[in-house]
Amino acid sequence: MTDTKLVAIVNITPDSFSDAGSLFSPQAALKAVEMFIGQGAEVVDLGAESTRPGAESLSWEEEWNRLEPVAMHIAGAVKRRAAVSIDTRHAATVREILPYGVDWVNDVSGFSDPDMVEAVVATECRLVVMHSLTVPANPAVVLAEDADAVAEVLAFGQRRIAELWARGIARERVIFDPGVGFGKTAAQSVALLKNIAAFKALGVPLLVGHSRKSFLKLWNGVLDKDEATLDVSRWLISQGVDFLRVHDVAAHTKLLRQGNKRAHDA
Repeated sequence: MTDTKLVAIVNITPDSFSDAGSLFSPQAALKAVEMFIGQGAEVVDLGAESTRPGAESLSWEEEWNRLEPVAMHIAGAVKRRAAVSIDTRHAATVREILPYGVDWVNDVSGFSDPDMVEAVVATECRLVVMHSLTVPANPAVVLAEDADAVAEVLAFGQRRIAELWARGIARERVIFDPGVGFGKTAAQSVALLKNIAAFKALGVPLLVGHSRKSFLKLWNGVLDKDEATLDVSRWLISQGVDFLRVHDVAAHTKLLRQGNKRAHDA
């Protein structure tokens, strides 16, 4: 039986690379949250700043203006049915949204800002620590071509978890995301996925956000991003990855059920 859980992506942005801003209005975002929970998501990840290559960076005020209309309705609508994650690198945004009942803080800059650490240290939130070199992602800024991507990202994870522990954040609160597609070549991202089990050495749950990313064409030559995403997900599930951050929750719930059925029949 698989213990992999699904994290639904809810982009409250006008320029998402995947959903073309279809969830930008609060009403659309709330409807999507309800749909994803109904389809099997155990976490909904709310983000208001696009991190795709070429995206425009937002101030925390601009980000919060997008998030607040959704946040003020989320806690009551979602609590006890799914965990609520905020996808942000802005400490001020975290401070604003915490009273609404956020369960996770997903920081694509890997809690590199001491102010972000200060914002979460006294909370009970789970913290998703992601490896990245730039935010938004810059295809021109990647690990060295001859770098051992797995070793470098693993070393980053070890350092950051130790730094957070030194600041008073228990390892049990941390979830690690190797950041495929962020600061890596396509080949390096594929190498991270193929060697994902190496990151179990960190001793924390793993989250992978590979859904619909452009490097997927190197995985198996499949051009359809949803088909390639599911193929990678199948592999990650077999490797015991704890959380998959995905766009198509319904298809992944079906995938998980198929895996559970095969395990039961065996």
